[in-house]
Amino acid sequence: MAYTLSQRRDHIREIQEMLYELSFFDERIPKVIPDGIYGRETALAVKAFQQLYGLRATGEVNQATWEAISDAYRREIQKIAMALDIFPHERKSISSGDQGLEVYAVQAMLSVLNDIFENLSQLPITGLYDSNTENAVREFQKISGQPETGITDPDTWNLLAASARHRM
Repeated sequence: MAYTLSQRRDHIREIQEMLYELSFFDERIPKVIPDGIYGRETALAVKAFQQLYGLRATGEVNQATWEAISDAYRREIQKIAMALDIFPHERKSISSGDQGLEVYAVQAMLSVLNDIFENLSQLPITGLYDSNTENAVREFQKISGQPETGITDPDTWNLLAASARHRM
């Protein structure tokens, strides 16, 4: 299958979103607005990142740069997520068949992220942890580098909360 223009724009937007978030942790990375267009601002942000992380500073995203940006992004987001302790303590996890306030919260957080990241499926907020919710959690876990269980455990909850919080 050919690499479409739409897929290219999605990948550019994804790298821009990660760089945008990283710029809050390190002001030496210029802020870039995620628009899916690889312009001068994006190239400058990539070059600054490459310089900071000991990569060849070309301003272009190769495999090594993509992986370094992804790794740095996950480290920063997970660092934030580890500081959160808001998972409902009376539960060990939230999974298929569960319903109630906690499920509404999971679905709402996924919905916020869906508005930003087009690679997450649209999810109705029903309060029932159904197969759609399980699949959306699994997609989020895959994107964030977690084990793809489809179950919302404390780590997944905290990472969802941290990610959604930074998007609001």
